[in-house]
Amino acid sequence: MPELYTHLQYNDPMTIIARSGTDSDPYINRTDSLPVINGLITLLELPSVTDKVLISGLTEVDQEVYENKPKLKPNEFLVHYGMGVIQFHDSQEGKTHICRYKGRGLIMYPASRIYAMVTRHPDVVITLQDYINQIQAKINENQIALGLIEQAIKESKDQTLLAKLATDSANTAANDATLAANKAMDAYSTTRLVFKPPVEDMYKLVETYPNPSVGWTVQTYKDGKRYRYNGNQWIEIDIFGSNLQPVNELKDGLMSVAEHLKLKDIPLEVQDRVIVFCKESDVFAEIINVPAPFPFNGEIVDVKGFCGTSGETETEIGIEKTRDLKNWTSILDKKVHFKANEHFDDRTLVVKTKTVNAGDLFRLNVTKSGVNFQDLTIHLTIRT
Repeated sequence: MPELYTHLQYNDPMTIIARSGTDSDPYINRTDSLPVINGLITLLELPSVTDKVLISGLTEVDQEVYENKPKLKPNEFLVHYGMGVIQFHDSQEGKTHICRYKGRGLIMYPASRIYAMVTRHPDVVITLQDYINQIQAKINENQIALGLIEQAIKESKDQTLLAKLATDSANTAANDATLAANKAMDAYSTTRLVFKPPVEDMYKLVETYPNPSVGWTVQTYKDGKRYRYNGNQWIEIDIFGSNLQPVNELKDGLMSVAEHLKLKDIPLEVQDRVIVFCKESDVFAEIINVPAPFPFNGEIVDVKGFCGTSGETETEIGIEKTRDLKNWTSILDKKVHFKANEHFDDRTLVVKTKTVNAGDLFRLNVTKSGVNFQDLTIHLTIRT
């Protein structure tokens, strides 16, 4: 397990979570796909000096060699192992590289040492800890306000109870007058129909309306029967649609002949199946595979995508398929496209290859990844 170190000579200590590199607590293999920004890549962990950092197509330069050079070459990079930072030539700006190394831990800085420039002339600097303190103060104020609201609600309930007691007294007097009116309502109740939403069958009727009133009328759409509650039980009063005849190929009935023939032509075995591609956390310019082959013949009917955290810039994603895991072909004329700050794709993609054969394998090819684009999901719907 990584060990925890703190620099206690500071009031707000910097914390380092470090691994020992032994057999019981080894360094872990890391593969970070990150873009070059301002000539630098900041790794997600501190790399091991012994095991070095590997970047395909580029060569690492030692610190001593770099001190005697005017600048880095386009194919060279310099690793600052103490900070977990990699320095590149200006030509690499904006490019994404896959960095392989052994991670030996993290450096965590206190919020009091992270600042933001609020205004200039004169400069006003506020730390992240200042913001956290302000937020906590607002939370405390809200808690006090909630307490006052709860007290007001309790007092309102007490007043409501007193009003209810007064209402009950008035209702008692009104009940005497209602008894006389009930006798007149009895004759009305034996004939009135109060229609309620239909249900599937008699079993659902009893389950949906366990406490019916006299006159409630409900139709069961499975057989077209209408039932009325007479005060003791549900009584069948008629059958809706009993005069309508079923349709056949020669004569209209409950539907037209054309609708009947169209319905017969629909294969019962048609089913939509969905392949789901998911990538949690950050999404970079990379390949995302689904290793299992699709086991049915079918046709692609829909492709849609969404993300948990939208990117600050646009994102483009291709979809490719193969049968031998060597030769991949794109199925899209126009890629899945996410605009900046949008959680859903803009639905402008064009599928050029809709046919799917049993055994096809699919993958995503992220050709352009938006800044801070995270938690990607792509649905590929195939009708079999």
